[in-house]
Amino acid sequence: MTYQTILVELVTEAGTEDRLRVAEGLARRFGATLIGMHAATSPVEMMAQCGWAVGYVGPDLVDAQEKANVEARTRARETFRRRCGDDATSAWRAAEGDPARLVAAAARTADLVVAGRDQDGGAGLAEALLTTTGVPVLAFPPEVPAGETGRSVLVAWNGSRESARAAHDALPLLRHGAREIALCAIGEEAAASLDDAAAMLARHGVRCEPVRLAGGDADAGALLLAEATARHADLLVMGAYGHARLREMMFGGATRHALARAPIPVLFGG
Repeated sequence: MTYQTILVELVTEAGTEDRLRVAEGLARRFGATLIGMHAATSPVEMMAQCGWAVGYVGPDLVDAQEKANVEARTRARETFRRRCGDDATSAWRAAEGDPARLVAAAARTADLVVAGRDQDGGAGLAEALLTTTGVPVLAFPPEVPAGETGRSVLVAWNGSRESARAAHDALPLLRHGAREIALCAIGEEAAASLDDAAAMLARHGVRCEPVRLAGGDADAGALLLAEATARHADLLVMGAYGHARLREMMFGGATRHALARAPIPVLFGG
């Protein structure tokens, strides 16, 4: 397994340049095609979101939205071309409508999606992609740390379907380029299958350090981020809640905590 197609969303403007830098580096590492995707809210979609009827919206507002879309698309395209060039290893896509729906549809034909988080700490488009794409999402904070991503990795494990999916989705990164890997479980129940998970990764050629932390589901997100910081990790791998959002709320919201506060990139399983 490897990443042959990587899609980077260019809707989130915060950290675009650095997000592209990392995405390009990953594409080079795996010999993958890099797709830059910009999606803008169409005037019709904007009116629908605001609950406005078309007949009550003047042409000036429509023209202003269309002009803003052109300007944003031009900025994103120029940044993508400047960073990634214009050859067979990269491709540009742009569309208008509902950005989350459009990017998710394009992402389903990729092996990995690189997405950004909002400047104000909101999850934004990254959260929407977790529940709609079916492929792993690499979510970046607005301020992308310097250096390569995936050299020192903390993999969260709790024996769930989601954590298993994330560990498998991260195998290309773990096998190619990772120098230090810790497999971390929080609480006795989560740690029950930790050694078996480490053995499974070892059969894939991934040597990792099993780590057991005291704690529970309620503070799992904070504990994971603290452990990642203590280890100077540059990547956190963890399961996402998928469609079971009630379950995630009951278990303390580790996914949401990481989306809102992680200072490093987080790879969420598909």
